[in-house]
Amino acid sequence: MSLHNPINEKQYDINMFFVMFLFGVVSCFYIYHAQQMGQYEATFHTSQMMYYVLGFGVAFAVLHFDFEYYMNIHWFLYGVGLFSLVLLDVIGPNETFAPMQNGAVSWFAVPKIGTVQPSEIMRIFLVITLSAIIYRHNSRHREDRSIQTDLWLLLKIGVLIAPVVFLIYRQPDMGSIMLIGAIVTALLIVSGMSYRILTVLIGVPITAGLAFVFAFYQFPEWVGRNLLSNLPGYQVARINGWLNPFEHVDAGYQVLQAMTAIGSGQLYGNSGTSVYIPEAHTDFIFAVISSMHGFLGGAFVITLYFVLLYQILMTGLRCHNAFGKYLCAGLIGMFAFQIFQNIGMGLGLLPVTGFTLPLLSYGGSSIVATMFALGIVMSVRYHSKTYFFEQQKE
Repeated sequence: MSLHNPINEKQYDINMFFVMFLFGVVSCFYIYHAQQMGQYEATFHTSQMMYYVLGFGVAFAVLHFDFEYYMNIHWFLYGVGLFSLVLLDVIGPNETFAPMQNGAVSWFAVPKIGTVQPSEIMRIFLVITLSAIIYRHNSRHREDRSIQTDLWLLLKIGVLIAPVVFLIYRQPDMGSIMLIGAIVTALLIVSGMSYRILTVLIGVPITAGLAFVFAFYQFPEWVGRNLLSNLPGYQVARINGWLNPFEHVDAGYQVLQAMTAIGSGQLYGNSGTSVYIPEAHTDFIFAVISSMHGFLGGAFVITLYFVLLYQILMTGLRCHNAFGKYLCAGLIGMFAFQIFQNIGMGLGLLPVTGFTLPLLSYGGSSIVATMFALGIVMSVRYHSKTYFFEQQKE
């Protein structure tokens, strides 16, 4: 059945802009109160306001760029991102240009601006590149889809992410590697890949993780002797601080303080942040929110995130271009995992990885990169075409 000419109904996503505005207000408000804890002297909330203004400008500009053009420039974007990671690896650690922070060299120091984290933008470039690869692969093998073609797609994806993962591992930044895994998983789920392959790819890591946690508690000596002894010291400390924070107080200090702050908020919260929270304005901003306004404040923030993810999901479902659907799916995977991980580590459910809470934690590169990603989502809606007879464009 042939399609009628498409109807161009370009509309701004006002709901998305409103949700982003709410996040900006909430972020600046709680960052301001995080500064009152005595561990900071800088006025982070003022800088955060400027980052949000810049981020809104980036999102507004990006949404006017037709998302389909990313298929033509995705190799260029991938190359720029990879080059930035290589450059960081070559010049770091360097006190002037790539200083070591918290045991990792993950940031460029830009005079009069601050720090820029290349992996933030590289993750988005990976979403674009992997979406383009999956789109073209499925278009080419639409009639002869098989286990062999799915494995060929897996090989392509593996070759693309291998150098990125290697360079990020050298920083080291295991959190970003986990986030890349979440992006790849989300894209594979919507790619039409065989459920047998997906079961193995998703089931094996989950089973291995659960088996490790079980063994950690049931056979601690064996785990320490045969598994943890092969890991770097900082990773062992994070694992002990996550799974046994009360016996490893030094390693689990951040988790214990965050859990205490969240618990102290109870239902309605305290008048102020009564518990000292390390990295209150960045990694543990959710603990500040829950301490000040209790369960209700935390629930409000989580609801905002559900609304945000719902907006991205509906944009992807309404798009008639498979490439646009893949873009939205990859970004949902990225945001959902980052949100789940950050809140989970504050509750002591997941290990501390240094993830920021999207749109709430302080940080220029994080805010601008997130706004860039949301600009891509709004571009998918703004440039999507409506047909009289709906049919997905391949």
